[in-house]
Amino acid sequence: MNKEKRVKNRITRGEFLKVSGAGLAGAALLGVAGCGGGGGGGGGSQGGSSGKSIIVSSKKFTEQILLGEMYAQAFENAGYKVTRKLNLGSEQVTDKSLVDGTIDVYPEYTGTAYVAILKKPPNSAPDTPDATYQADKKYYENRKDKPMQMLTPAPFNDNYGIVVLTSLAKDMGLKTLDDLAKASPKLVFSSYSEFQNRSDGFPNMQKNYNQGFKFKDIKIVNDLGIRYKALAESKADVAIGFTTDGQLSSPKLTVLKDNKSIWPFYYPAPVITQKALDKNPDAEKILNQVSASLDAKKMRQLNGAVDLNHEDPETVAKKHLQDAGILK
Repeated sequence: MNKEKRVKNRITRGEFLKVSGAGLAGAALLGVAGCGGGGGGGGGSQGGSSGKSIIVSSKKFTEQILLGEMYAQAFENAGYKVTRKLNLGSEQVTDKSLVDGTIDVYPEYTGTAYVAILKKPPNSAPDTPDATYQADKKYYENRKDKPMQMLTPAPFNDNYGIVVLTSLAKDMGLKTLDDLAKASPKLVFSSYSEFQNRSDGFPNMQKNYNQGFKFKDIKIVNDLGIRYKALAESKADVAIGFTTDGQLSSPKLTVLKDNKSIWPFYYPAPVITQKALDKNPDAEKILNQVSASLDAKKMRQLNGAVDLNHEDPETVAKKHLQDAGILK
């Protein structure tokens, strides 16, 4: 897939339309392209002539595509022939692809693995990021269908964020999810299918906040950019986002506090087959370098460069790796 087509087809975690007349006095929080896909394309091979090869994948939103692209470029820098299968699908799709051997590595979140791959209830999640990682690591190492490894996570938590306009939060006194539950009959919630159905999503909110969320309406929008756009255009009052979304750098948006700490920790980490590690002993070092180069602030900036500034994921990934001293 050529670069022009890859940019055209990118579906991101949402974008701002930077100037808007109504309601937001100069800056609108609009999403042009939606969550669910990304640049980085699928199936292309690049890289060196060392004989080493690897297939890198990702799930279907901006941060995942950026992480996958960073993995791919770091491998290419080390002389690997890299096949990209970015923008592949949900964790069920990427996990099955690891088992089938159609991919070798992709980035996963520790909390997502705990709930969706290990199939543990969210309220049983460990109390610390490291304990969550260790539970996942042990599972992957001992898988009977296909041994894998979850490598060292990047040092940041990309959790769910329940987002409202700051003006609404001030008008209604919304600071926490408890506050939101009480106000919910007056509000429209913009959500997405997986969040409404996955055990750590909306069911988790309802269970831990005493079935208190009785929204006037729940609109299912599987495009995160359009969820942010709905907030800006007053088509929704509340939206589900993620705490490293570039949009959340705007003071016009507020993430409500989860005052009961209902969610696991979601630290991104490479998941790679044991076969790929055995074949490529330097792969762990390469991937861990990428993870160590990131933090929450940096990831939000990188997401924003793609989602808000419309930069190409390959370019954003390359610049970060150069700045971090990973690319020669």
